[in-house]
Amino acid sequence: MEQYARYQPPIRFVEKVIESQELEARTVVHFPYSPTLSMLAEAGAQTSIFAKLTEQKLSAGIPIDAAGMLLSIKATWHQKTDRETFEVECRYVSNLENFFVMAFSVYDADVLIADGQFSAILEKEGEPF
Repeated sequence: MEQYARYQPPIRFVEKVIESQELEARTVVHFPYSPTLSMLAEAGAQTSIFAKLTEQKLSAGIPIDAAGMLLSIKATWHQKTDRETFEVECRYVSNLENFFVMAFSVYDADVLIADGQFSAILEKEGEPF
């Protein structure tokens, strides 16, 4: 996806897109070392780029490939780990116009490592942030 091309290492965490559905996405992410909770939350936000959200974007006047800006994150550790590769699932929760709320979960195999929610604002057609 074009909007993911803006991310460059070492901040580019998504290695592979497993699933890209209308309201959710699932990726494999890799970190250069054992991640912090903030890094896991950023991986959740990066994974959200691959959730299509076509209907939600079009009804709010947002281009399909709109840029977004992360506004807030609430995340919880469930199990600390020294691993560097995980699967991240991201799900649409709600939106009001161009303000979106998404939920994410980070897994090591079937073990939940961290989860949370974040909010982002997407750029509307012809309007800067």
